[in-house]
Amino acid sequence: MPSAIHVPSVPDPLTRLPFSRPDLGLLDAVGQCGDLVEAARRTGLRAAAARRRLDRLDQATGLRLTLSNARTVRLSPDGARVLVAGRRFFRQVDQAVQTEIYGRGTEALNAPRILDIATAEPLMEDLVEDAADTLGVLLSVSHDTPAQVLRQFAGYRVDAAHTWGVNTLSHAVDRAVRTYDVLDDPLWVTLPLGHPLAGRDAVSLADLREENWVSEAGPQAEVLVSRVYQSAGLTSPARIQVTGASVARGMLRRGDAIGLGSPACPAVFAPSLVRRSLVERPRRAAGLLVDPTVVPGSLAQQLAALLTARCLSRFSEHHGDLLRDPWWADWLRGQRAELERRTDAAARSLRTPPALPDKSAEVDVEDLRLLQAVADHGSINRAAAVLSISQSALTRRIHRLELRIGARLLLRSSRGTDLTAPTRQFLARLADFGAELHAVVGLTGAGGTLPTAEADGPRRRAQPAPRGGAPRPVRTAERSAARPAVAGRS
Repeated sequence: MPSAIHVPSVPDPLTRLPFSRPDLGLLDAVGQCGDLVEAARRTGLRAAAARRRLDRLDQATGLRLTLSNARTVRLSPDGARVLVAGRRFFRQVDQAVQTEIYGRGTEALNAPRILDIATAEPLMEDLVEDAADTLGVLLSVSHDTPAQVLRQFAGYRVDAAHTWGVNTLSHAVDRAVRTYDVLDDPLWVTLPLGHPLAGRDAVSLADLREENWVSEAGPQAEVLVSRVYQSAGLTSPARIQVTGASVARGMLRRGDAIGLGSPACPAVFAPSLVRRSLVERPRRAAGLLVDPTVVPGSLAQQLAALLTARCLSRFSEHHGDLLRDPWWADWLRGQRAELERRTDAAARSLRTPPALPDKSAEVDVEDLRLLQAVADHGSINRAAAVLSISQSALTRRIHRLELRIGARLLLRSSRGTDLTAPTRQFLARLADFGAELHAVVGLTGAGGTLPTAEADGPRRRAQPAPRGGAPRPVRTAERSAARPAVAGRS
């Protein structure tokens, strides 16, 4: 029964996908523990088999995915990028299965077990503990400047980014993104206790223009202090030292400069410092950016609300002097009311979670290869010949896949066997997923066959195809080379 839906052949990027879900599981284990023996144990392999699989992945991708010595093994920058991009690819596959084959909504996704997140603001340890306790997800957190955080997110090195910006954050990266507000973030000024203006309840930016300032640079390389002055219609101060957040806090603590603070900014506490409101009430936006194909909307809502709750709690605990100002007191009440509304909305989104198949029902690359062969060659007979198996064997394998995932993939009639229309719709979307994966990762290997989960088993392993190009040199200066520490309770 031929389908009326035309499905073009999926190009090489999908059919030459060089890794499977178990391969990504091994890379994930390496990134978590940094020890080959432990990573092998977590993935059910012997250390030698795990090493062979990592070597095969290097050859298949044309990239050096791990860095190792006699005692440790860790992900290279390319390995971290392959892990995040591969995770995104398979989450896209899972989402397409849910929406096209099962016909469920786009939020029908299981939450990731470990969420890689980059942040421009130091997160308290109790935040990642709360995420483990209340959201059931572990946070693998890396800290960086606002610009580097967005670069990590745009480069598929992390699944989420918590940062701030002067403009809309979603316009700062060129990739699929969903943005969740964390805080409407007003700013104050931190002054030495002996400053001539320290006795005032509110200070004007105009009175501080001749001071020595310290400032961070935002995602668009905008200096925060300069942008605040420009927004107020004032000339920027002549003396601004632009540096990272930790150096800025040290300069403020020593009284070397004055700077801007906010509820989401790292707090600077010292008996020699005071915080004062600014007459102009400048603001910045703090938000959470997530990859919607990896992070379900309900989880992102809850994580953003958790970030907001922590910022407000820290503010009320440590900045009581600002609450003497009625404006700040009103702001805190408004933010708490908004947080309560968002928390209720996040809770409602979880009341009727979709019924999802377990992990045994996930579609892997070998399954995609079988289905794609049928779509490309128009019949079970021709697809079986291309795959070098019998027609009955191919039919049985697809039938077992149907039983495993609980969905109908083939139409059987007296005129022959063909893929169902939803299955063809699902396969039609895979071309874009595969092309994006190869573009993001920059794969140079020429592996002609798809890897299988049994590649490192007791049977004789197929030899990998010759490498299509020399591995790209590892740039040790990249920040993502460091193995992220997973914070939370296991």
